[in-house]
Amino acid sequence: MKRPTILLLISRKALLIIGIILIITAMALFTHSITLKVMKIQNETLFGKIIAIDAGHGGIDGGTHYGDIILEKDINLAISIKLKEELINRGAIAIMTREIDDSLDDHIRNGSRHREDLNARVKIINESNADIFISIHVNYIRNQNKLGPLVFYHGSSDNSKALAEYLQTNLNNLSSYKELGIKNSEKAVPGNYYILRNTKAPGVIVETGYISNDYDRKLLLEDDHQKEIARLIGESIVQYFSKNNL
Repeated sequence: MKRPTILLLISRKALLIIGIILIITAMALFTHSITLKVMKIQNETLFGKIIAIDAGHGGIDGGTHYGDIILEKDINLAISIKLKEELINRGAIAIMTREIDDSLDDHIRNGSRHREDLNARVKIINESNADIFISIHVNYIRNQNKLGPLVFYHGSSDNSKALAEYLQTNLNNLSSYKELGIKNSEKAVPGNYYILRNTKAPGVIVETGYISNDYDRKLLLEDDHQKEIARLIGESIVQYFSKNNL
């Protein structure tokens, strides 16, 4: 009469063993997937590269705007945060000049508010020992038909020019424009902007679109469009480092 009890004990023990085996197997698979992910990141072109991301304007400085609600500073920050995630996923070390709605003019006291803000951004980029930097902005022009991204670089830097050209080529092919049959053929443009001429690392200003254009303005507020901009910037940076053997 004890046989059922013995069988029950054996069944419980077997279930316990099976449960332990399943847990160990799951842990092994999880560890393996993490290992593969780490190996993939280490094989990425950007592994260990320091990339500074400058979200233009912030705080009291709203940048360009459309009405009182759509502010450049907010679009810049949203895209910059997505770009940071994109670059980290590619193995890079991403440094941001700001991660909240904050101006940097109170960090340094040696001139006008605007100049203090720019000096603080330059200081962060230079002290980070960045390999490159990307400054994110939104454009404005009186011609409301003008649309699409535009990339600026300092004319004295060949590396900045190369980076800008990869960026401009890829951003010209944003899917939102292609779907409507809009062909962008912009060329990267040299510019003598303060942040470009005072930073040690090669870098660019990416004007992600025109807030003055109805279509661009709508796109710049869309999460998917912002993510695509971040992805294309990431791909452009990979091209820059891989094709220039940097």
